[in-house]
Formats: sequence, structure tokens, C-alpha cells
Amino acid sequence: MKKTTCLIFIVLFLLGATSVADAGKFSIGAFGGLNIPLAQDDAKSGALYGAKGRILLLPYLGIEPYFCFAKYGGKDAEVREETFELEGGDITSFGADLVLGSISGFGKTKFYGLVGINSNSYKREGIPDETGLGVAFGSGVEFFPTEMLSLEFRAKYHPIKVGDGGRVHLEFSGGVNYYFGPE
Repeated sequence: MKKTTCLIFIVLFLLGATSVADAGKFSIGAFGGLNIPLAQDDAKSGALYGAKGRILLLPYLGIEPYFCFAKYGGKDAEVREETFELEGGDITSFGADLVLGSISGFGKTKFYGLVGINSNSYKREGIPDETGLGVAFGSGVEFFPTEMLSLEFRAKYHPIKVGDGGRVHLEFSGGVNYYFGPE
């Protein structure tokens, strides 16, 4: 079911992107970075990576559907004077961010803010898989060495509701975007 949902999401994005290609710019990109847990003490930092697209609706407003795969690092826990290593777990997210950009910029450098909503799946050895909704808030900077290619760096605060509790993490990532469409 999850694979089918992801495939439908990709197809819808590509169809939407091609339908607006004549109307405005859109991009496809990839990113990677660091996932830092904030509100839980049963995991350490881990890696994250993903793919995204951005459809510019206005010069300062875009929508950005994405997939993200994040890992938590394992951590040692002490129970009755015995030490056990806990697996950190994996989070798979897909969602969309509203990107408010080009409000201020210096030449080929653009700053932006973002807010989004996403669906998350949390997997960890020894406990049942959990799914839940999340939100995201963040900001970033995008540098354009050419008109069609950009490098970006962003920080994102990402709380999610899974099971009876939740997970809160901070994401730092860097990536590359390739733009299509008219200027």
C-alpha cells in the first residue's frame, strides 16, 4: 500500500509539473543531511536523504512535494545494571511544503521560509510500525551558480505524531535543484 501511495504521488507531481511548465518554473532536486532528535532520549542523530520538486506559483511562492528517508542512531540504555543497545529507527516522510521565497535576496542568492504538512512512518526493531501526521517549519538559502541550477541549504523543525507519543527532530540538509520552464 505504501509503495502504491508513493508511486501515485510521484506520477501526480510529474503530471502537475508538466502541465505548469509553460506557465511557470519548476524544479526537481535531491538533498541529504543530518537528522537530530530533540524531544526523545532513546536515539542519537542520524542521516537523512530525499528527493523533491518545486512548482513556482508566483515569483515569491511555491509548493514543494517531497519524500524523505531519515534514520536515528542507536543508543545504549541501562536496565537493572545491564547495558543494552537500542536501535534508533527509521522515519519515512512524504508531504508538501509551502515555500515563501525571493522576498529578499542578493543577486543570485535567495532566502526563503517554509511551512508544510506530511505523513510519516516510524519503524523500529521490537515495536510495531507507527504512522502519523507531522508539520514542518524552517528556512533556507538558495544560491544560483547558473540560471537553471541551484545549491541550497536549509534547517527544518519537524514534529510528528506517531503512536501514543511523538517524535521531534531538527533537520539540517544541503541539496541541488535543477530548474525547468521559462524565466
